[in-house]
Amino acid sequence: MNTEKTDFAEYGDFKQREQEVTAHTGAIEIEGLTEPLLLSQDLSTGCGGKIWESSKNMLDYLAWKRDQTQSTLFQGQTIVEIGAGTGLVGLAVAKLCPNIKQLIITDQIPMMKLMQDNIVLNKLEGTVRAEILNWGEEIKDPEVSNADVILASDCIYHESSFPILIDTFLSLTTNKNAIIYLAYRKRRNADKRFFQMAKKKFEFIDIMEDPKREEYSKQGMRLFIVKRKTMK
Repeated sequence: MNTEKTDFAEYGDFKQREQEVTAHTGAIEIEGLTEPLLLSQDLSTGCGGKIWESSKNMLDYLAWKRDQTQSTLFQGQTIVEIGAGTGLVGLAVAKLCPNIKQLIITDQIPMMKLMQDNIVLNKLEGTVRAEILNWGEEIKDPEVSNADVILASDCIYHESSFPILIDTFLSLTTNKNAIIYLAYRKRRNADKRFFQMAKKKFEFIDIMEDPKREEYSKQGMRLFIVKRKTMK
């Protein structure tokens, strides 16, 4: 594989992201980290094998939030990333917040090797592991279903997957205190249907304190905290 330094801005264009790229390993600069994250990308296994735009929105905010909490963000907690693809968000959070209990990056079978390779590249085997999680299917691992924090970046895309994504959110929030961080970029009007469906079960809180909220909003990006509604 080729190794090269990569800038997030390179992935800002939707059409560019759709183009086929050669498998490569790059050094990704993450705000709040003194050293870049090493990341293999490979679209041959599916669209998840490449960086998507909302990951930067989420990571910029979480790096800022970590500093605001004097590095106690997610301390002692179990974190699960869904639709992880390369694992960028989860791996970066594990570096930003070394006091977490564990972090589990999840996706479908075609992404498994890429996720595992990226864990090893960043020497995070002691904190991060990869698991298969197919949206809408039963979650058998209690550490996943009882997670404290769920990370979901750029998971809203195919309209056909909206119901199973919501079902997965429900399965991941059996812990009544679980919080979902959802980073989203509006691409089509059909996205509204996801929020209409999800708001029947979940509360969506727009993260107004994000210092870069205005900047990312101009690019059609939103960042939410999502909590399961208490059934009366």
